[in-house]
Amino acid sequence: MVANPTNLPAVTAAGFAALNRGDPSAARTLFDQAVSAGVADAAVWFGLSRAHRALGAAVEEGAALDKALALDANFLPALLGKGDWFARRGDRRAADSYYSVGSKLAAELPSLSPEWRAEVRRVEVLSAGFAREYEAHLLAALGPAGLGGPGTERFGHAIDLLLGKRQIYLQQPKYFYFPELPQVQFFERRLFPWASALEGVVDEIRAEAREVLDAGTLFMPYLQRDPDRPAFDPRGLLDNPIWGAFFLIRDGTTVAENVARCPRTFAAVKDLPLCGIDGRTPSVLFSLLRPGARIPPHHGFMNARLIVHLPLIVPPQCALRVGNETRAWREGELMFFDDSMEHEAWNLSQESRIVLILDVWRPELTATERNLVGTMFAAIDRFDGERRKWTD
Repeated sequence: MVANPTNLPAVTAAGFAALNRGDPSAARTLFDQAVSAGVADAAVWFGLSRAHRALGAAVEEGAALDKALALDANFLPALLGKGDWFARRGDRRAADSYYSVGSKLAAELPSLSPEWRAEVRRVEVLSAGFAREYEAHLLAALGPAGLGGPGTERFGHAIDLLLGKRQIYLQQPKYFYFPELPQVQFFERRLFPWASALEGVVDEIRAEAREVLDAGTLFMPYLQRDPDRPAFDPRGLLDNPIWGAFFLIRDGTTVAENVARCPRTFAAVKDLPLCGIDGRTPSVLFSLLRPGARIPPHHGFMNARLIVHLPLIVPPQCALRVGNETRAWREGELMFFDDSMEHEAWNLSQESRIVLILDVWRPELTATERNLVGTMFAAIDRFDGERRKWTD
């Protein structure tokens, strides 16, 4: 035995040595001495829990683990030990809560011994098994109640969030937030009665887009340097032709020479419920992503509008992610999404991708609300005598 029970390093080392040689009674005596001397730390209490476990004293084991965590809530061995304690009692949800915290903590530690790396891997496997069992249990109950059928998509999304299969993405517009609007990533086509008519002329629109592309020099970089603003460009897209734009309407102003080149496209969109804010919106454009281009995650300007894509030329390996959901563009099929949620896009092919982009009012806004939004921005623009551009 250790002569001085206040010599914690010696007590701890001797106690774990006793455990390793299969003598839990000796280990318990050593750790109890440190406890009695009033000097026990989290490691001592954890060692005592291991001795109690080897001796079959489950209640005492749990109490010792609680003491360890009371002294150090982030003590990894005790977190995993408490998870094991609950797992042996059949409380998988409680066990998983300790395993999850332990795994997250371990990921942030600068180093772990091989022994504890193996322990973390062990509990991660157990957590994954618990998650599968829990999901199967819920789905077994919800399937007969109709989950998976028509009209249950929103609840299916909620279950994915509950199970950690998706994360919560919310509207985070850069400039203006209109409250109490539903947090929807992609909108259903049925909400837009004009969708079929626009899709019906996709061949004509595509032909005009090809003419613009074939001209070679008509696409400008989507993001262009503003001489009155800092040239801060963490995404490397400023003045970069890899993401190009050919505007028919830009910041609410018709680009006459471009409309003259694409009269059929302009005729197809000019009477749609475009988001009209004087000097700011709508924008109607052909958006070009060149081979290998990637638009990093970002948020749009405001949540009072939706972005509409009409895919025209879409090679393989092209997609758009909005929040949790990633969709591949399909030529001729409209997509409606809220760009105030985090979104990104990519073209990993060897060909160019072109979509027609326009912005429309959200269908939930009344005519009065739309007018108020437009009036507000007009007032903002008058206040300092110069309209400040929305910059991506």
